[in-house]
Amino acid sequence: MKNKRLLLLGIVIAGILFLKRSDISLWDCSMLFFPFLLGHTLWIQSSIGYNIVPGRPTHIFFGWGHHLPLHDPVYLLDVQWAKEFQIYEPDGNVIHKEFDKEIGIFPCFPYLCEKEGTYRLASYVPTGYYSIFMDKAAGKWHHYVKPLDTLDMGTVEKMLISLKYWEWTKAIMTVGKPNGDALKPIGQEMEIMLDKNPMEYRAGDTVHFTVLRHGKPLTDPGASFYAQDQGHSPGFDDFVYDAVPLNEDGTGSFVITRPAVWHLKAQWGYPAPKEYEDKCWIFAYVASITFEVDTDEGVKNPSYSL
Repeated sequence: MKNKRLLLLGIVIAGILFLKRSDISLWDCSMLFFPFLLGHTLWIQSSIGYNIVPGRPTHIFFGWGHHLPLHDPVYLLDVQWAKEFQIYEPDGNVIHKEFDKEIGIFPCFPYLCEKEGTYRLASYVPTGYYSIFMDKAAGKWHHYVKPLDTLDMGTVEKMLISLKYWEWTKAIMTVGKPNGDALKPIGQEMEIMLDKNPMEYRAGDTVHFTVLRHGKPLTDPGASFYAQDQGHSPGFDDFVYDAVPLNEDGTGSFVITRPAVWHLKAQWGYPAPKEYEDKCWIFAYVASITFEVDTDEGVKNPSYSL
């Protein structure tokens, strides 16, 4: 209950911040909840799922946006939002892949699942700035990906959000029998840790997780989490669990409603420090994880061999 009050206080502070810096209404502030909800989220997809029979090929690609399985390309607004990823193999080997728009705006990488065990796939969005504003001349909304001090504020009718963002994502993939790697952090600045290998979850189970920042539970007030399963809805940010406050010790939990690929994200932020006040309004942090929950029968062999 105390954490919910702190979260509400954070929303009020954000609302006051908006009212001071633009002509956005109090109603608009209440609809925004916390402003970086309007920003995109990155996630990692495996084309044949995340619990895989050994020897099968998959393709690793990226979701970028607001709903599974795929929304926008990772090259958008003349920005390469993701540039690299890592495959942490079960034997300790780490594969690094870099990419840019020359590979394609929807980059996709083949991978043969030969090594048995648990894999962790990881990527991040390099830190940057993101704002949404309405211009005075035409009354149209614009995305802006530079600091506010590079924008002619005389042309701005209304500023909706303004962020400096940090974002990390990972996925848990198991080939054959799992090992303990799903429970090992990979060292992202902000990272979600599940309480067990996702292969063990079934519909009706409760997922318990901890959000880490710099390797320790995120105990600062104002953090919340969101979870959606692939196929639940094609809607924009239509989460099964929406803006649920984290507990004071950085933990959270939710019940798995059905077998599916699940995407869980946590976000946290605070007003920009004084030295950044002319560049953005909010410092925004997002971490997410993607994993698969199987049916009671578990992982099945495909009916064909390719």
